[in-house]
Amino acid sequence: MAAMKPGSRKPVSSDRPRGRTVVFAFAAAVFAAAALILVALVLRSDGDTPAPTPSPGVELTGIPQDDRVLGNAAAKVILIEYADPQCPACRSYAEDLFPTVVGEYVRPGTVANEFRGFPFIGPDSVKALRFIFAAGLQDKLWQFQEALYRNQGGENDGWVTDDLLREVASEISGLDVDKLFSDAESESIKQEADAASGEAEAAGVQGTPSFFVKIGDAEPYFIQVASADQMRAALDDALSE
Repeated sequence: MAAMKPGSRKPVSSDRPRGRTVVFAFAAAVFAAAALILVALVLRSDGDTPAPTPSPGVELTGIPQDDRVLGNAAAKVILIEYADPQCPACRSYAEDLFPTVVGEYVRPGTVANEFRGFPFIGPDSVKALRFIFAAGLQDKLWQFQEALYRNQGGENDGWVTDDLLREVASEISGLDVDKLFSDAESESIKQEADAASGEAEAAGVQGTPSFFVKIGDAEPYFIQVASADQMRAALDDALSE
């Protein structure tokens, strides 16, 4: 499974104010086999790619979206997620932890969620990211990326086909499929997807999923998370500032 970029080192957390020492890393925890989510993933897949999940595991209806941001635009705290659409650990997060973040923080409006790509696994990662970014132009990014994870295939086995992308898109209410394909082929989206890995690396990201928290106008800081309780602790810690 892909959690850390090949040859990478564990990301180092940024400095935080004294008394705020909650630091997390889902990717690092997965890599170290310390995360409960990893245990669930291994037990569920037994080394094989999990079967498609037929229906969404999280309800996003009624939550505002603006391109790549899900939730209240005025939220004091923003949870930034770097992900690769082909990463099994990202799928595990999307199915096991993301619903908690949405239900307890994003839907109530206290935390907003921002998606950023780190498509390091292979060409299909970049192609999928183009369509994720294109869905954001219709404010459907979060539904589309969640649906892709539910239909995720093996790494670099060619599962990101036009047929799958069209099928997934057609099941999302309000998403114009023809516009999605047109936007995904636009030069601006291609350039953004091609540049995503470099931008993630410049931010210190070395694995997926990786998370940063931004409080107000402050610089984002890296967090590590291995469970729902640790995610709650990280977000509650940020909200207490």
